[in-house]
Amino acid sequence: MWVWWGAALLLGATLGVSSILGFQALQPAIDARLDPPRVREMPTSYYDLLAMSPDELAKVDIALMNLLCAKGLPGADNLDIPAVLKQIDEWAAKVKFETERHLYRVKDPRYAEHYANSEARLRAEFIVQVLQEDCGVRYNPERVYAPDFRDSRDMFIHGMLPGASGGTCASMPVMYVAIGRRLGYPMKLVQAKAHLFCRWGDGQERFNIEGASNGNVNYDPDEYYHTWPKPLSKADLASGVFLSSMTATQELAVFLDIRGVCCRANHRLPDARAAYAEAHRLEPRSQNTFAGLLAVCGAGPTLRHSDANPAADAWLREMMPPDPPPGMVPGPHPAPPPENPRGGG
Repeated sequence: MWVWWGAALLLGATLGVSSILGFQALQPAIDARLDPPRVREMPTSYYDLLAMSPDELAKVDIALMNLLCAKGLPGADNLDIPAVLKQIDEWAAKVKFETERHLYRVKDPRYAEHYANSEARLRAEFIVQVLQEDCGVRYNPERVYAPDFRDSRDMFIHGMLPGASGGTCASMPVMYVAIGRRLGYPMKLVQAKAHLFCRWGDGQERFNIEGASNGNVNYDPDEYYHTWPKPLSKADLASGVFLSSMTATQELAVFLDIRGVCCRANHRLPDARAAYAEAHRLEPRSQNTFAGLLAVCGAGPTLRHSDANPAADAWLREMMPPDPPPGMVPGPHPAPPPENPRGGG
């Protein structure tokens, strides 16, 4: 009898210890369910972006960042950001399909020279070609000689959606980078004077991508942008703002600067001050942003705006390149190749 009771007590103690140890082993998993990790929610305004650290901001989709800076502006009144992002995802899938289908051209003697025997150049060029030829993305021809900063669709990527008028050099490079990053490409946004362009840099190859035109892609060296579309002074080059691959923080600063331009053109001065101020805080080296901030604070030239002919306004002309984008009219860029390198294969 005593032996039986002793065995029972021993068995009960063993089970009790096992239960305790088992519960302790499960406790982290239980705690995780009860108190999940605090993950920052998807940003819904540019204020959310401003609250992020540089590391957090680097993980935000550049397309989302751009659209949040356009939110609430004229031309973005009914902006459906999830729908726009879905459209960009679909375009990225289309670019991937067409690119993979034509990779053989890098080694095909008929096409290899066009791509400089570089798979990276083919991949970059197919972003521009597929978006323009298959997806309807284009430069808005009405903005070549008639800039008008009152409509956000002329400066942000939603202006290239189906049914919209098209993009400009402020928006088309952003779209290309957004597509490229979705495909895992090492693409950056770069700023020239009154102009944006793209850059590929993977540690092995580095080249600029000029696709802010209709039907043409160029790979201009940095030196080209020393004089086009506006000359860069020694001070400009020394500032580090121009011709450098942007960080996510600098991208946000540029988008907020563009928001400030749009607000200023619409006489929304409090909104313009807020946008310019944050852009200046993020990128204090930008003299353009600082000049805009001074102006909307009453410490600089006031905006002379003609509702009848905004394109004739002196300030608008000063803010835009004197020449149309490459490929629109005869200019310093070479003419497009006689045959479409994409072909029909």
